[in-house]
Amino acid sequence: MKQTQLYYALMLFFLVLCSCEDDIPLFPEENEFMSLSTKSSITLDENILQIQATVQKVDSAIPFFNRFKELYGNPLWQYAIPMGEEDERDISFFVPIYKDNTKRIINTIWFFDLVGDTLRYKTITRDNDSICYYRQDFVFDELSCNIFGDESTAKIKFEASPQTRSWVKEYYDCHYGIIQWGEVEVHKELYCKERFVWKQETVTGVTDNNPIIGGETPIGGGGGTPSPSPDEEKKLTSNNLMTSVAEIKKMMKELGCDIDDVTIKLGIECGSNARVSVDEKNGAKTIEICNKFFDYEYKDQISILYHESYHCTHDRPWSNKERMSLDPPLIIEIPEVHMNYLRDYVYDLILPNEKQGYIDSWDKKIEYLNCPEYYENEINAYKSERITMPNVSAKYNQEREYMFWKNSILGNKSSTMYNHQK
Repeated sequence: MKQTQLYYALMLFFLVLCSCEDDIPLFPEENEFMSLSTKSSITLDENILQIQATVQKVDSAIPFFNRFKELYGNPLWQYAIPMGEEDERDISFFVPIYKDNTKRIINTIWFFDLVGDTLRYKTITRDNDSICYYRQDFVFDELSCNIFGDESTAKIKFEASPQTRSWVKEYYDCHYGIIQWGEVEVHKELYCKERFVWKQETVTGVTDNNPIIGGETPIGGGGGTPSPSPDEEKKLTSNNLMTSVAEIKKMMKELGCDIDDVTIKLGIECGSNARVSVDEKNGAKTIEICNKFFDYEYKDQISILYHESYHCTHDRPWSNKERMSLDPPLIIEIPEVHMNYLRDYVYDLILPNEKQGYIDSWDKKIEYLNCPEYYENEINAYKSERITMPNVSAKYNQEREYMFWKNSILGNKSSTMYNHQK
């Protein structure tokens, strides 16, 4: 009898032991490229599979993945968080990297930004300066909670249900995060991922050919993929921009804008497509290329560069650098043709029944005005751009027509307000 009881006791012990065994293996199979069994049962979507194939292709040309695993760990593709427009191939993915399976926390993210047929990627750690500065480091805790649930050792715990799908396009998939002291909730805050901050990381500092850090490459598509058009082959990227500066300046000179003494560089922390900055001490001008610029078609990129070059060579000086605050705000009526542009392209991630609210708050309501010369310079640049660069995409054409209209409206209002102030 005792023998039987001992037998059942041993069987029970082994059953309990098996049930407690973690299903994240300590040593993934080497022949399964970037594969790791996890608790997720989510089927990988087509974009993730294409990204995997592309990174594998990079590894075959420049072997890096074994060293990558040594440094950071294994990517958990099943827990990738998407952000963007999948149907338009303008989408980013946060892929958690897991190394130390005793702490139950994510400290590294492989960030992939897919725009059309171009893939930019960057290995981003929790202590990244820009990510911390913009308070985006909570994403590491969010991924930790998604993967490990209550076992996560991350500081912030997150509620499962999202609070919104987007906020002025740059913010996406917000969740309430909670900090607890034991069982007591001591802090609760709504956290939203800002796509621009993460996309910017794939542009600045990734100019070398080191896939462990990051890079840019055409997306893998297998056989039968059509050849890129000549324009797409010439498209400016973060990697080829600086080597293209001489050709850009030559092209601008042929178009009537001599910018030989103007610096062209990658911009940092700028949300437009490009901008001109002027050194207050010596008057030197710089065209800063922002992250958004690389999402445009080649013909749009050249048109944007012409616009900024025109500013460098034709702008009138401002009469007043201080913006005028409007109280109450100015409310402008936007024609339907421009409303369609805002709904279709600017607020395309917003739910249909919420788009009008965003337009009312961010486009119709004007809370400050620049001096008249600011708007005059913009109007002149857009006029010349439309004449000189008529062959642009339908999307960018709508964008610049809207901006031309808006600057015209605000320019008239600015002239009235500033003259009245004198």
